[in-house]
Amino acid sequence: MLWVTLALGSALFLGFYDIAKKKALTGNAVLPVLFFVSITCTALLLPLFFLGKIPSLSLSEHGMLLIKAAIVTSSWIFTFNAVSRLPLSLSAPIRASAPLFTISMAVTLMGERPSKVEWIGIGFSLASYLIMSFASRKETGHFFTNIWIISMFFGTFLGSCSGVYDKFLLQRQSIDPLAIQFYFNIYMACLQGSGILILRFLQRNNPNRKRFEFRWIILAVGVLLVIADRFYFLAVHEPDALISVVTVIRRSNVLISFAGGLIFFKERRSKLKFLAMAGILTGLFFFGLK
Repeated sequence: MLWVTLALGSALFLGFYDIAKKKALTGNAVLPVLFFVSITCTALLLPLFFLGKIPSLSLSEHGMLLIKAAIVTSSWIFTFNAVSRLPLSLSAPIRASAPLFTISMAVTLMGERPSKVEWIGIGFSLASYLIMSFASRKETGHFFTNIWIISMFFGTFLGSCSGVYDKFLLQRQSIDPLAIQFYFNIYMACLQGSGILILRFLQRNNPNRKRFEFRWIILAVGVLLVIADRFYFLAVHEPDALISVVTVIRRSNVLISFAGGLIFFKERRSKLKFLAMAGILTGLFFFGLK
């Protein structure tokens, strides 16, 4: 199945994107990083617009993409803030909980019922986060009351909402994948740029506000995201693609992200952390069984 291969390609580049993102965010102001990532994504796709490769959209379709941009921007604010403050070997596995939220939304909003193997996957995921809570105590304090852990989970939930919405846009509304990727990045940049101006006004007299430092790695974040998203949108656009399975495959990027945290950022290693990681991967495996 082509969409499975495309989802795997997205996972590969998403893993490297996570590592670059961590480097760009550490000790840096978050919202400007988001803005420059979106600007980079838009700039990379702009030549295709001038070449006439990106289809025009109706006013209502632009409105739907503006909603998507608002959802993703909100998700990024929560997850980017968490990534800048949490070890990557903790934040990446939490981000891999997206299939858990996707299935939950499918049950509550779409009337779907998880299969037995999916319930097994849910069980493995929940047990793994419990193990992760013990593994992370020395690094973050109490797992379930740490504001940045909660922020990461909430951002992941919003990301899952965006994934379900993507299926609606691509399969129900039949919007071209490239048009979605281009226009929603423009709207993201507009929303984030407005947020920066508002935040600077509100914090104009605050001497302790976090300063923004431009780093070239931010451009790499944008490049990797464009490639990962291109694979992702093409996968979801396939008529037989299942968003829950695409999400599961895409979140296998946690393997690269987790290893990157240990290798490049010298984060704490522990048997419990590896056990939790194995449990999350086992959960992803069961989610992917159809």
